[in-house]
Amino acid sequence: MRAVNAKPNARTGLTRDERRQSLLDAARVLFAEKGYHDTTVDDITRAANVAKGTFYLYFTEKREIYYEVIRVFLDLVKEAGVVVQEPTGSPTEFVERTRRNARQLIRVLTENRQLTRMAFREAAGLDPRLTELWRRFYREIAEVEAQNLEFGIQLGVVRPCHALLQAYVHIGMVERVMLELLEHPEDFPATDDLVDEMLRAGYEGLRGPYGPPWNILFPG
Repeated sequence: MRAVNAKPNARTGLTRDERRQSLLDAARVLFAEKGYHDTTVDDITRAANVAKGTFYLYFTEKREIYYEVIRVFLDLVKEAGVVVQEPTGSPTEFVERTRRNARQLIRVLTENRQLTRMAFREAAGLDPRLTELWRRFYREIAEVEAQNLEFGIQLGVVRPCHALLQAYVHIGMVERVMLELLEHPEDFPATDDLVDEMLRAGYEGLRGPYGPPWNILFPG
């Protein structure tokens, strides 16, 4: 921990890092509830209980804190979406780990429902900087998913395929389903059943010669 950030402010009792985080926490809630355009710096500082001048010690403008809120959210999504980073002992274990991580990803997105909706629908095309942030985000998660698929190919769980292409196919499926789920949750099954439906669609379409049939992997 750096000493420069460890000393509390005499007035607020918060360290520099804590004041910055309080601004980010307030901005995340407000952007999710009101959207970027209807949220002001005054709204953020009022919600964070800091003076307006404090905002400009950390961020040059509203858009800069918005970038940071989106970046942190995308990092959270990437972390939840990492599936297979280590070798597994069997094809069944490979699929089961994929299933567990998919459930975790869905939970992260639904627990941050307003922020997810705002990030995917409002932020993506706001300006070139955010467009590039999203491009890198999709590329990074696609590369992780492609590695997962390549490992599945080695196990014989997944048939030989263009892994990066199929990774983008999977991302598109998950994103479209999530956006509809956020708007109309009543139209979709509970998380576990939802994951199984999507996993089955992706898995059976790519199942290799040693991939056990779905009813053996998950009876019933």
